Amino acid sequence: MATTYDRTLRAARTPAVFALLVLVTGVITSMALYSRQGFFGLTGGFVVGDSPNFHSIPIEDLAYTEGTRPSVLVSANDLSYVDFTPDTGQYIWQALTTAPSFIVAAGAFFLVWRLLWRARKEVFIPQVARQVRLLGWWLLAGGLLAPQAEAFAMMRLMDSLTVDPGVYLLKEIPPVVPLVGLGLLALAAVLRKAVRMRDDLKGLV
Repeated sequence: MATTYDRTLRAARTPAVFALLVLVTGVITSMALYSRQGFFGLTGGFVVGDSPNFHSIPIEDLAYTEGTRPSVLVSANDLSYVDFTPDTGQYIWQALTTAPSFIVAAGAFFLVWRLLWRARKEVFIPQVARQVRLLGWWLLAGGLLAPQAEAFAMMRLMDSLTVDPGVYLLKEIPPVVPLVGLGLLALAAVLRKAVRMRDDLKGLV
């Protein structure tokens, strides 16, 4: 009787199912990326640089203050610079403020599919352990480096929008992706040990 695991593996290696997953993932990712000044920031006709510094700018416009209590001060913390006559270099830097995360996500999706394809017949084989290790390293490295690459691109974009040179600040790293990568690396080590133990048992039989 086929288990859920067997049915999942059969579905994963079906070209039509994989093509559908690629399409759905591509649509969702494109929608997320298009929400920032067009696709990768290339189709909006302008570029937007976000200041990495914390600001406290008082706002006195009645549209924002009329609904507050008497003792409340309305202020803006984020400061953005918009250039409606960008050059090619600015477009490139703006694209690089989102592209690294997209590359990490797309690469992870491809590696997951490769992993399922390798494990379609047997799990405890060296190839599966290698695929798990590769996926773990990809998520660990991508989760650590992608936010910093995007922060560096934003700094260079800000350099083109302001007179004063920008200062590179390390961006806060969301812990989920690197932790998943570490977990997969640990799982890969367990799988390699399981493969060796199985081979040793086969040698004793």
